[in-house]
Amino acid sequence: MDNRSTDAEPSLADFQQVTQLIDGFWATQVLAVAVHLRIPEQLCDGPKSATEIAAFAQAHGPAVYRLLRALHTLGICRAVAEQRFELTPAGRLLRPNVPRSLSGRARFCGDMLWQQFGDLAYVVKTGNRTRVVDTGPDAFKKLSADPGRVESFQRAMAEGSVRTARDAVVHYDFSKFASVLDLGGGYGGVLSVLLKENPALTGAVCDLPYLEQPALRYLDDAGVGGRGRFEPADFFAAVPGPYDAYVLKFIIHDWDDEHCLKILRNVHCAASPTSTLILLEQVIPDELSTKATDQAVIRADLTMLTIGGRERTAAEYRELLAQGGWTLTQVIQISPEFSLLEAAKA
Repeated sequence: MDNRSTDAEPSLADFQQVTQLIDGFWATQVLAVAVHLRIPEQLCDGPKSATEIAAFAQAHGPAVYRLLRALHTLGICRAVAEQRFELTPAGRLLRPNVPRSLSGRARFCGDMLWQQFGDLAYVVKTGNRTRVVDTGPDAFKKLSADPGRVESFQRAMAEGSVRTARDAVVHYDFSKFASVLDLGGGYGGVLSVLLKENPALTGAVCDLPYLEQPALRYLDDAGVGGRGRFEPADFFAAVPGPYDAYVLKFIIHDWDDEHCLKILRNVHCAASPTSTLILLEQVIPDELSTKATDQAVIRADLTMLTIGGRERTAAEYRELLAQGGWTLTQVIQISPEFSLLEAAKA
């Protein structure tokens, strides 16, 4: 074995790279707290003082000022006068209900994901799910007891679903379908985009019953309430249908093979002979690099490791789908990180 590369002395650039990786924790919490205090929303109409922001947030004024300085160094806001700050274009992405919003993601990463990754050593040593967040098959039902976390989680998922669906409609023709089910779709981020982009399409978002009212409000706010319904169901028990297309975004990666096969076979039972199954997932490349896109899919895989799921290669998806009664017909790269996997009944 050639050990020359491992024997080389680390450079200053190597030191700076590793330091930046280690120190990444602070930005996650700064952004999450900023969103929690609604700082981006407060600044969207113009500069405000730290005192004004603190009063609105019912927070400690001097501490808020120091947080704003941190946001300044991260490029989220900028100081325009003594203790007065304005929002930057990047900071606008932390407002809720705006195109490409990252508000929900910031809150989710600073709360649930923060706790999950804090337990990563235990997960890796034991192979078990994290102990700090309930992640079993009934976890999504139990989450209903915490409305704040429901909103944070579902907003984060909807934001990501909208972005992914917008990429999907550029690369795949959904107009060939008359009906679509956004299975496990939460508020219906995917469905909202598909209905907007295809005026003749009708469909539903399917999830646990407690999400019905917020999902219907979300679809109404998106302007597609007239063509979008809510179907309450537990996809481990049964799936409604038949629909021309069943779209599952970030669903299969949540689970081990046993639970995935329950979902896939339930969809198979509900689907018509001509129904199409569409998975929107991050596919692990056959060869990994240090590129940001490869880091993203492996970060997602470690996230799934903490809850008992996993990201998969195209070959692994092909095999899993076959066991569930489906034939993988094509894999389309729709963005640097996401792929659309199309399957037909075997």
